[in-house]
Amino acid sequence: MPSSTDTADEVVNSCSPPRKRSKKRHLSAEMKEIEREENEASTIKEIVVKVSHKVGVCRASVFNVLRQYKKNHTFSEPMTSKHRKSIVKSLDEADKHAIRRKVHEFFFRNEIPTIDKVLQEVNGDTTLPNFKRSTFHALLKHLNFKWKKRGRNSLLLDREEIVLWRRDYLTKIGKYRNQNRKIYYLDETWVNAGHTTSKVWVDDSVTSSRRAFLDGLSTGLKNPAVLRFPGKGKRLIICHIGSEDGFVVDGLWCFESKKTGDYHEEMNGESFEQWFSKILPNLEENAVIVLDNAPYHL
Repeated sequence: MPSSTDTADEVVNSCSPPRKRSKKRHLSAEMKEIEREENEASTIKEIVVKVSHKVGVCRASVFNVLRQYKKNHTFSEPMTSKHRKSIVKSLDEADKHAIRRKVHEFFFRNEIPTIDKVLQEVNGDTTLPNFKRSTFHALLKHLNFKWKKRGRNSLLLDREEIVLWRRDYLTKIGKYRNQNRKIYYLDETWVNAGHTTSKVWVDDSVTSSRRAFLDGLSTGLKNPAVLRFPGKGKRLIICHIGSEDGFVVDGLWCFESKKTGDYHEEMNGESFEQWFSKILPNLEENAVIVLDNAPYHL
């Protein structure tokens, strides 16, 4: 009978069992097959091939068992790994809902829910488990929160009267376009000298304002333009008007803000009217101007 070392490389390179079984169950079966084949005076290679096929394990595994048995006249059971549930999956539905509400409390306050802020709130609640930052990050994803670029998505989940208002606007703007009338868009915004975050956690499980209301949740942050970002440096208020052809020449109105709150507080009807009267001569006749319902526009 050839020595086991003579056939080791050949056996290892031909590791292709017909099917797999649990190692814990097939070890004793391997030894029985090995003993049976040895009694028939087979070669090591033949024994390994036959046992591998009958038991359904890799030939290299059969060879290792045989080598161990030849050396020690015994074999050890393989180590079995314990599959423990992750912390995320072990949470019950009550805890998951409570954590979801923690995030939405930031939305209700119109405050950006960064992962560190929410984690501090959760770990500070004695009724909830404590989490490491990496685990909590995985938990937010498990709860269907996604880190997305901030936008106006919450408007799509607004009240029914807002939805009807939007439909009316789309109908009218379509009519004006069919009449080939020039359409100008007017709006105001602000910009800080410093950087402002562009992404925020968004709850993708909230699909409608009604569902959010019934679950006691929010539809996300309000328009980013009304959020406060202190410590970002000087703030400039910008107002401009333009069309598909670009911005209107000499249509920019820009001034430095004196406050840190909502920029709408610094706009007033008198100042807006002066600027609006100045840019009107630069617009085409019979044009349409689209603007929102800010108080100083009325």
